[in-house]
Amino acid sequence: MDEVRLEREQDGTVAVLLLDRPTKRNAMTMAMYAEISGLLQEIDADDRIRVGIIHGIGGKAFTAGADLLDVHTGGAAEAWHPAHADRFDSGLEVHTPLIAAIEGYCLAGGLELALVCDIRVTGEDSQFGTPEVKWNLLHGFGAQLLPGIVGRSNALYLLLTGQFIGAQEALRLGLVQEVVPAGTSLDRARELAATISANAPMAVAMTKELVARSRDLNLQDGLRLYHAYNALIHASEDVAEGTQAFAQKRQPRFRGC
Repeated sequence: MDEVRLEREQDGTVAVLLLDRPTKRNAMTMAMYAEISGLLQEIDADDRIRVGIIHGIGGKAFTAGADLLDVHTGGAAEAWHPAHADRFDSGLEVHTPLIAAIEGYCLAGGLELALVCDIRVTGEDSQFGTPEVKWNLLHGFGAQLLPGIVGRSNALYLLLTGQFIGAQEALRLGLVQEVVPAGTSLDRARELAATISANAPMAVAMTKELVARSRDLNLQDGLRLYHAYNALIHASEDVAEGTQAFAQKRQPRFRGC
């Protein structure tokens, strides 16, 4: 059985990326890192897919992170080359909305994978942490994302202690958006995906892009970007469909254009 696979649901508008290595708590080998990243790019390239979900099989772990014996073997340094965003842990951009459905351990590189998602839903028994410092390793990309999500001091608390926190504490910090009964995070993620998929695809895509691009802009430049996107929205067929559906009190039939 493949350790990483992609399944399409809800008439092909939702893609579920599954990590299926439960005997190793879904720990990721170098091959899995590459495959996950490739499948995320496949999700992004398919206009029919409106939402992606990432989930770890088995209930014990979303993923416990990198398989240390496979990924961090030590020895002679590899030849240096400029970094480029070809993996999820090195800045790969995914424009399709992503939801992490988390059960069990979500640690180290596994937390990085969850952090690149836009929404995180977790079972109530899950544990989160960045234990890399215990093994003389760096959390890397996640250390750059985490402060913007939970705040600088909360991020440093996790990064420097290596301690784990539970689902309710993760919710308090804003690390996750919902805590659900254990074993139901994937079901809840599917419900959220259906809600997002029913919205206007152009507006959803532009909203995520606006959030991403505005992060490093001042307010005035962010508003200029908004006005540019808004002009495209108002020139689309879907804006007319959306307003007519509102006036007629019916569900809109969006075409994505």
